[in-house]
Amino acid sequence: MKALKIIGIIVAILVAAILIIPLFSPSTAEVHAEAEISLQAEQIFPMVASFKNRDVWDPWVSQDSTTKVSIESKPGYVGSTYSWDGEKLGTGRMEVISVAENEHIQSHLWFGEVEEAALVEWAFDESEQGTKVIWSFSQETAYPLERLGMMFGKVFLKQSFEMGLANLKEFMENFPQTESSLGEITIENRPSFHVMYADGGGTMETLSEQLGVLFGQVYAEMEKQGLQMAGPAYVHYLDFEESSGHMNFRAGMQVAEPGADAGSIKAHSYPEMQLVTALHKGPYEELAISYGKMQKYMTAEGLDVTGEAFEFYLTGIMSEPDQSKWETLIAFPLNPQEGL
Repeated sequence: MKALKIIGIIVAILVAAILIIPLFSPSTAEVHAEAEISLQAEQIFPMVASFKNRDVWDPWVSQDSTTKVSIESKPGYVGSTYSWDGEKLGTGRMEVISVAENEHIQSHLWFGEVEEAALVEWAFDESEQGTKVIWSFSQETAYPLERLGMMFGKVFLKQSFEMGLANLKEFMENFPQTESSLGEITIENRPSFHVMYADGGGTMETLSEQLGVLFGQVYAEMEKQGLQMAGPAYVHYLDFEESSGHMNFRAGMQVAEPGADAGSIKAHSYPEMQLVTALHKGPYEELAISYGKMQKYMTAEGLDVTGEAFEFYLTGIMSEPDQSKWETLIAFPLNPQEGL
Protein backbone atom coordinates (compact mmCIF):
# COMPACT_ATOMS: atom_id res chain seq x y z
CA MET A 1 0.00 0.00 0.00
CA LYS A 2 2.78 2.37 0.90
CA ALA A 3 4.45 1.75 -2.46
CA LEU A 4 1.20 2.46 -4.26
CA LYS A 5 0.78 5.64 -2.28
CA ILE A 6 4.28 6.79 -3.25
CA ILE A 7 3.60 5.96 -6.89
CA GLY A 8 0.35 7.89 -6.68
CA ILE A 9 2.13 10.93 -5.26
CA ILE A 10 4.75 10.79 -8.01
CA VAL A 11 2.04 10.53 -10.68
CA ALA A 12 0.17 13.43 -9.12
CA ILE A 13 3.33 15.56 -9.12
CA LEU A 14 4.02 14.71 -12.76
CA VAL A 15 0.46 15.49 -13.80
CA ALA A 16 0.59 18.75 -11.86
CA ALA A 17 3.88 19.63 -13.54
CA ILE A 18 2.44 18.90 -16.97
CA LEU A 19 -0.62 21.05 -16.29
CA ILE A 20 0.83 23.86 -14.17
CA ILE A 21 4.29 24.59 -15.60
CA PRO A 22 2.96 25.33 -19.12
CA LEU A 23 0.63 27.95 -17.61
CA PHE A 24 3.70 30.12 -17.07
CA SER A 25 4.99 29.61 -20.61
CA PRO A 26 3.78 31.95 -23.41
CA SER A 27 1.60 30.46 -26.11
CA THR A 28 4.04 31.69 -28.77
CA ALA A 29 7.46 30.06 -28.60
CA GLU A 30 10.21 32.38 -29.81
CA VAL A 31 13.91 31.82 -30.43
CA HIS A 32 16.52 34.04 -32.02
CA ALA A 33 20.26 34.20 -32.52
CA GLU A 34 22.53 36.74 -34.15
CA ALA A 35 26.01 37.04 -35.61
CA GLU A 36 28.25 39.66 -37.21
CA ILE A 37 29.40 38.86 -40.75
CA SER A 38 32.10 41.00 -42.33
CA LEU A 39 30.25 41.42 -45.63
CA GLN A 40 27.59 43.80 -46.89
CA ALA A 41 23.94 42.79 -46.61
CA GLU A 42 23.61 42.68 -50.41
CA GLN A 43 26.29 39.97 -50.47
CA ILE A 44 24.57 37.80 -47.87
CA PHE A 45 20.89 38.32 -48.60
CA PRO A 46 20.63 36.60 -52.04
CA MET A 47 22.06 33.31 -50.82
CA VAL A 48 19.88 33.14 -47.72
CA ALA A 49 16.71 34.18 -49.58
CA SER A 50 17.26 31.75 -52.48
CA PHE A 51 18.43 28.86 -50.21
CA LYS A 52 21.48 28.55 -52.46
CA ASN A 53 24.11 26.37 -50.69
CA ARG A 54 21.83 26.18 -47.63
CA ASP A 55 22.78 22.51 -47.18
CA VAL A 56 26.45 23.54 -46.78
CA TRP A 57 25.87 25.52 -43.56
CA ASP A 58 22.56 24.08 -42.33
CA PRO A 59 23.04 23.08 -38.65
CA TRP A 60 20.76 20.04 -38.87
CA VAL A 61 21.67 18.48 -42.22
CA SER A 62 25.26 17.94 -41.09
CA GLN A 63 23.98 15.75 -38.25
CA ASP A 64 22.37 13.20 -40.56
CA SER A 65 24.46 11.93 -43.49
CA THR A 66 21.39 10.24 -45.02
CA THR A 67 19.62 13.56 -45.56
CA LYS A 68 18.64 14.46 -49.10
CA VAL A 69 17.99 18.13 -49.80
CA SER A 70 15.94 19.73 -52.56
CA ILE A 71 16.26 23.44 -53.38
CA GLU A 72 14.06 25.40 -55.76
CA SER A 73 14.88 29.10 -56.14
CA LYS A 74 12.41 31.56 -57.65
CA PRO A 75 13.01 34.97 -59.28
CA GLY A 76 12.39 37.62 -56.65
CA TYR A 77 12.88 34.90 -53.99
CA VAL A 78 9.23 34.61 -52.89
CA GLY A 79 8.12 31.02 -53.46
CA SER A 80 11.66 29.62 -53.16
CA THR A 81 11.62 26.32 -51.26
CA TYR A 82 14.04 24.18 -49.28
CA SER A 83 13.01 20.66 -48.30
CA TRP A 84 14.80 17.74 -46.67
CA ASP A 85 14.33 14.05 -45.92
CA GLY A 86 16.65 12.07 -43.64
CA GLU A 87 16.45 8.90 -41.56
CA LYS A 88 17.28 10.76 -38.32
CA LEU A 89 16.29 14.27 -39.31
CA GLY A 90 12.91 13.34 -40.75
CA THR A 91 11.17 15.48 -43.34
CA GLY A 92 10.44 19.17 -43.54
CA ARG A 93 10.06 22.13 -45.84
CA MET A 94 10.58 25.90 -45.86
CA GLU A 95 9.08 28.41 -48.27
CA VAL A 96 9.87 32.12 -48.58
CA ILE A 97 6.68 34.18 -48.22
CA SER A 98 7.98 37.75 -48.08
CA VAL A 99 11.18 39.72 -48.63
CA ALA A 100 12.43 43.28 -48.28
CA GLU A 101 15.54 43.40 -50.44
CA ASN A 102 18.72 43.15 -48.33
CA GLU A 103 16.75 43.82 -45.14
CA HIS A 104 14.28 41.10 -44.19
CA ILE A 105 13.09 37.60 -45.12
CA GLN A 106 10.01 35.73 -43.86
CA SER A 107 9.52 32.01 -44.45
CA HIS A 108 7.06 29.35 -43.41
CA LEU A 109 8.49 26.18 -41.89
CA TRP A 110 6.80 22.80 -41.68
CA PHE A 111 8.19 19.79 -39.80
CA GLY A 112 6.99 16.44 -41.07
CA GLU A 113 3.25 16.30 -41.70
CA VAL A 114 2.40 19.19 -39.36
CA GLU A 115 -0.15 21.46 -41.05
CA GLU A 116 0.44 24.58 -38.93
CA ALA A 117 3.55 26.40 -40.14
CA ALA A 118 6.10 28.08 -37.92
CA LEU A 119 7.48 31.47 -38.91
CA VAL A 120 11.19 31.89 -39.64
CA GLU A 121 12.60 35.40 -40.11
CA TRP A 122 15.93 36.90 -41.08
CA ALA A 123 16.99 40.51 -40.53
CA PHE A 124 20.08 42.20 -41.94
CA ASP A 125 21.31 45.38 -40.23
CA GLU A 126 24.40 47.38 -41.15
CA SER A 127 27.11 47.30 -38.49
CA GLU A 128 30.68 48.49 -38.05
CA GLN A 129 31.99 45.00 -38.87
CA GLY A 130 29.72 44.58 -41.90
CA THR A 131 26.25 43.18 -41.24
CA LYS A 132 24.47 41.99 -38.13
CA VAL A 133 22.40 38.96 -39.13
CA ILE A 134 19.47 37.98 -36.90
CA TRP A 135 17.79 34.60 -37.38
CA SER A 136 14.53 34.07 -35.49
CA PHE A 137 11.78 31.50 -35.08
CA SER A 138 8.25 31.73 -33.70
CA GLN A 139 5.47 29.16 -33.41
CA GLU A 140 2.10 28.98 -31.70
CA THR A 141 1.96 26.11 -29.20
CA ALA A 142 -1.08 24.35 -27.73
CA TYR A 143 -1.58 23.88 -24.00
CA PRO A 144 -0.23 21.87 -22.28
CA LEU A 145 2.02 19.36 -24.05
CA GLU A 146 3.26 21.52 -26.94
CA ARG A 147 4.10 24.37 -24.57
CA LEU A 148 5.90 22.02 -22.20
CA GLY A 149 7.84 20.40 -25.03
CA MET A 150 8.85 23.74 -26.53
CA MET A 151 10.11 24.99 -23.15
CA PHE A 152 12.86 22.42 -23.42
CA GLY A 153 13.06 22.42 -27.20
CA LYS A 154 13.89 26.13 -27.34
CA VAL A 155 17.24 25.47 -25.65
CA PHE A 156 18.32 23.04 -28.37
CA LEU A 157 16.80 25.20 -31.11
CA LYS A 158 18.80 28.25 -30.00
CA GLN A 159 21.99 26.18 -29.96
CA SER A 160 21.22 25.04 -33.49
CA PHE A 161 20.59 28.60 -34.67
CA GLU A 162 23.89 29.75 -33.18
CA MET A 163 25.70 26.86 -34.84
CA GLY A 164 24.02 27.60 -38.15
CA LEU A 165 24.98 31.28 -38.04
CA ALA A 166 28.57 30.36 -37.17
CA ASN A 167 28.61 28.01 -40.18
CA LEU A 168 27.08 30.69 -42.41
CA LYS A 169 29.61 33.29 -41.25
CA GLU A 170 32.56 30.99 -41.92
CA PHE A 171 31.24 29.95 -45.33
CA MET A 172 30.30 33.44 -46.51
CA GLU A 173 33.52 35.12 -45.36
CA ASN A 174 35.71 32.43 -46.92
CA PHE A 175 33.68 31.94 -50.09
CA PRO A 176 31.71 35.11 -50.98
CA GLN A 177 28.87 33.94 -53.22
CA THR A 178 28.79 36.64 -55.84
CA GLU A 179 28.58 35.71 -59.51
CA SER A 180 28.36 39.30 -60.73
CA SER A 181 30.79 42.11 -61.36
CA LEU A 182 30.49 45.84 -61.88
CA GLY A 183 32.44 47.72 -64.50
CA GLU A 184 33.87 51.21 -64.24
CA ILE A 185 31.48 53.87 -62.96
CA THR A 186 31.41 56.84 -65.32
CA ILE A 187 29.40 59.96 -66.09
CA GLU A 188 28.21 60.17 -69.67
CA ASN A 189 25.82 62.10 -71.89
CA ARG A 190 23.05 60.04 -73.42
CA PRO A 191 21.42 61.48 -76.56
CA SER A 192 17.64 61.78 -76.70
CA PHE A 193 15.79 58.59 -77.65
CA HIS A 194 12.26 57.45 -78.49
CA VAL A 195 10.43 54.67 -76.64
CA MET A 196 7.17 52.81 -76.28
CA TYR A 197 6.39 51.85 -72.71
CA ALA A 198 3.79 50.56 -70.23
CA ASP A 199 3.43 51.58 -66.60
CA GLY A 200 3.91 49.11 -63.77
CA GLY A 201 4.08 49.15 -60.00
CA GLY A 202 4.74 46.78 -57.13
CA THR A 203 7.58 45.23 -55.17
CA MET A 204 10.60 43.16 -56.15
CA GLU A 205 8.46 40.07 -55.48
CA THR A 206 6.14 40.89 -58.39
CA LEU A 207 8.56 42.71 -60.68
CA SER A 208 9.80 39.84 -62.87
CA GLU A 209 6.30 38.53 -63.56
CA GLN A 210 5.04 42.01 -64.46
CA LEU A 211 7.95 42.74 -66.78
CA GLY A 212 7.30 39.66 -68.89
CA VAL A 213 3.70 40.74 -69.44
CA LEU A 214 4.46 44.43 -70.02
CA PHE A 215 7.31 43.82 -72.47
CA GLY A 216 5.04 41.49 -74.42
CA GLN A 217 2.31 44.13 -74.63
CA VAL A 218 4.74 46.83 -75.71
CA TYR A 219 6.29 44.64 -78.41
CA ALA A 220 2.86 43.67 -79.75
CA GLU A 221 1.90 47.35 -80.12
CA MET A 222 5.22 48.14 -81.79
CA GLU A 223 4.46 45.50 -84.42
CA LYS A 224 0.99 46.97 -85.00
CA GLN A 225 2.51 50.41 -85.59
CA GLY A 226 5.39 49.04 -87.67
CA LEU A 227 8.03 50.40 -85.30
CA GLN A 228 11.57 49.04 -85.30
CA MET A 229 13.63 48.49 -82.15
CA ALA A 230 16.55 50.88 -81.80
CA GLY A 231 18.17 49.59 -78.60
CA PRO A 232 17.75 47.21 -75.68
CA ALA A 233 14.64 46.85 -73.56
CA TYR A 234 14.74 48.91 -70.39
CA VAL A 235 13.03 49.68 -67.09
CA HIS A 236 12.79 53.22 -65.77
CA TYR A 237 12.31 53.23 -61.98
CA LEU A 238 10.45 56.38 -61.06
CA ASP A 239 10.50 56.10 -57.27
CA PHE A 240 10.95 53.71 -54.36
CA GLU A 241 9.18 53.65 -50.99
CA GLU A 242 11.56 52.12 -48.45
CA SER A 243 8.93 51.27 -45.82
CA SER A 244 6.85 49.09 -48.16
CA GLY A 245 9.34 48.24 -50.91
CA HIS A 246 6.84 49.56 -53.49
CA MET A 247 8.08 51.17 -56.68
CA ASN A 248 6.52 52.69 -59.78
CA PHE A 249 8.24 52.03 -63.09
CA ARG A 250 8.02 52.12 -66.86
CA ALA A 251 8.86 49.01 -68.84
CA GLY A 252 9.65 49.80 -72.44
CA MET A 253 11.59 49.42 -75.64
CA GLN A 254 13.57 51.92 -77.66
CA VAL A 255 12.24 52.61 -81.15
CA ALA A 256 13.77 54.20 -84.24
CA GLU A 257 10.89 56.65 -84.81
CA PRO A 258 8.25 58.19 -82.52
CA GLY A 259 5.17 56.05 -82.05
CA ALA A 260 1.63 56.87 -80.93
CA ASP A 261 -0.23 56.23 -77.66
CA ALA A 262 -2.45 53.15 -77.78
CA GLY A 263 -4.45 52.44 -74.62
CA SER A 264 -2.09 51.52 -71.80
CA ILE A 265 0.92 51.61 -74.15
CA LYS A 266 2.45 55.08 -74.31
CA ALA A 267 4.85 56.80 -76.71
CA HIS A 268 7.53 58.99 -75.21
CA SER A 269 10.77 60.73 -76.12
CA TYR A 270 13.47 61.12 -73.49
CA PRO A 271 15.58 64.27 -73.75
CA GLU A 272 19.36 64.24 -73.69
CA MET A 273 20.49 63.24 -70.18
CA GLN A 274 23.60 63.12 -68.09
CA LEU A 275 23.84 59.74 -66.40
CA VAL A 276 26.02 57.98 -63.84
CA THR A 277 26.47 54.58 -65.48
CA ALA A 278 28.15 51.22 -64.90
CA LEU A 279 27.83 47.80 -66.50
CA HIS A 280 26.55 45.02 -64.25
CA LYS A 281 27.55 41.59 -65.48
CA GLY A 282 25.80 38.62 -63.89
CA PRO A 283 22.41 37.47 -62.53
CA TYR A 284 19.60 39.93 -62.01
CA GLU A 285 19.33 38.70 -58.40
CA GLU A 286 22.68 40.35 -57.69
CA LEU A 287 21.83 43.75 -59.17
CA ALA A 288 21.39 45.00 -55.60
CA ILE A 289 25.12 44.47 -54.99
CA SER A 290 25.96 46.71 -57.93
CA TYR A 291 23.39 49.30 -56.86
CA GLY A 292 25.01 49.40 -53.44
CA LYS A 293 28.46 50.02 -54.94
CA MET A 294 27.13 52.78 -57.18
CA GLN A 295 25.27 54.45 -54.32
CA LYS A 296 28.46 54.56 -52.26
CA TYR A 297 30.38 56.04 -55.18
CA MET A 298 27.76 58.73 -55.83
CA THR A 299 27.62 59.66 -52.15
CA ALA A 300 31.40 59.85 -51.90
CA GLU A 301 31.60 62.02 -55.02
CA GLY A 302 28.72 64.24 -53.91
CA LEU A 303 26.79 63.64 -57.14
CA ASP A 304 23.30 65.14 -57.28
CA VAL A 305 21.06 62.43 -58.77
CA THR A 306 17.31 62.66 -59.32
CA GLY A 307 16.37 59.55 -57.35
CA GLU A 308 15.31 57.70 -60.50
CA ALA A 309 17.18 54.87 -62.19
CA PHE A 310 17.33 53.00 -65.49
CA GLU A 311 18.24 49.42 -66.29
CA PHE A 312 19.07 48.69 -69.94
CA TYR A 313 19.14 44.93 -70.63
CA LEU A 314 21.99 44.55 -73.11
CA THR A 315 22.19 40.76 -72.79
CA GLY A 316 19.64 38.66 -70.95
CA ILE A 317 17.64 35.50 -70.68
CA MET A 318 16.27 35.66 -74.24
CA SER A 319 19.70 35.57 -75.86
CA GLU A 320 22.06 34.01 -73.30
CA PRO A 321 21.27 31.01 -71.05
CA ASP A 322 24.35 31.57 -68.86
CA GLN A 323 23.35 34.09 -66.14
CA SER A 324 26.97 34.98 -65.44
CA LYS A 325 27.13 36.53 -68.92
CA TRP A 326 24.02 38.69 -68.63
CA GLU A 327 24.82 42.38 -69.06
CA THR A 328 22.70 45.18 -67.59
CA LEU A 329 23.62 48.86 -67.88
CA ILE A 330 22.58 50.67 -64.69
CA ALA A 331 22.09 54.42 -65.07
CA PHE A 332 21.21 57.17 -62.58
CA PRO A 333 20.12 60.51 -64.09
CA LEU A 334 21.90 63.55 -62.73
CA ASN A 335 19.97 66.72 -61.96
CA PRO A 336 20.42 69.26 -64.78
CA GLN A 337 22.67 71.55 -62.76
CA GLU A 338 25.29 68.79 -62.25
CA GLY A 339 28.29 69.28 -64.52
CA LEU A 340 30.78 66.82 -65.91
